[in-house]
Amino acid sequence: MSLLTFKLLAAVAILAVAVIGGVIPLLAARHDFSRRFFSLGNAFAGGLFLGVGFIHLLPEGMEKLEGVVEFPLAALLAALGLGALLLIDRVIYGDHHADHSPGSAQLQHSVYPYVLLALLSIHSIIAGITLGLESNVIGSFVILLGILCHKGSAAFALMVCIYEAGIRAGKQKSMLAIFSIMTPMGVIIGLLMAAVLGEHENIAALIEGSFNAIAAGTFIYVAAVEIIDAEMSTREMRLAKYVLSALAGDDDVPMPVKDTDRVVKFVLIVVGISLMALLSEWHVH
Repeated sequence: MSLLTFKLLAAVAILAVAVIGGVIPLLAARHDFSRRFFSLGNAFAGGLFLGVGFIHLLPEGMEKLEGVVEFPLAALLAALGLGALLLIDRVIYGDHHADHSPGSAQLQHSVYPYVLLALLSIHSIIAGITLGLESNVIGSFVILLGILCHKGSAAFALMVCIYEAGIRAGKQKSMLAIFSIMTPMGVIIGLLMAAVLGEHENIAALIEGSFNAIAAGTFIYVAAVEIIDAEMSTREMRLAKYVLSALAGDDDVPMPVKDTDRVVKFVLIVVGISLMALLSEWHVH
């Protein structure tokens, strides 16, 4: 099998895994247990995003930028990425927390799925480009294994966040399609750019390392502040959100009850982080 054939087949396999991982949450939404499923799935997604930020993106950003600049640029960019999302959440859209007009809460929460889609998509393109640039079959196979392991879980976590934001079904499928096609697109781009990047390795490392570092900060923010904080919040905090949502005319927020899944959610967060740690040996960008 030629290297080109292998990479094209790899692109198809990556597309299939992404679709399967993203469809699972959509199918689960049709059943009565969907609310509990998505609550637990959200906790697992939070662990995945923490692991991606701390274990994958930030170290890889540091590694890429280490040979290009002496300043700890990766750490700075990660902090700026976190700060950028804080700006969007608590400054630009901060007033919507107190706005009781119908639909304002939905607007607030709909920001994050689109941010995550953009970040995961760009990250997927970079992973695909790396596979497309690989010069031998063995190296391509190792990269493929890492992408396959990460792509399904990333699609699952993304679709959980999209569903929880209340985005309509048609748009959910469109967003999954966009995310699924990104890595195969990156493979094609990598095949086309192989000769050019071979002559500008420092520029390529600077671009990839900078994005990885910025994305790390945003992933950590979304995981800790938006996902984990919401799933592990006290009943009093959830009751306050329920009252505010009711005043805003949002009938989709359930009456808070005692959270019997708190320990299970914590375990799922740890499992998500651990999964990313295990994949760190395989996930090569």
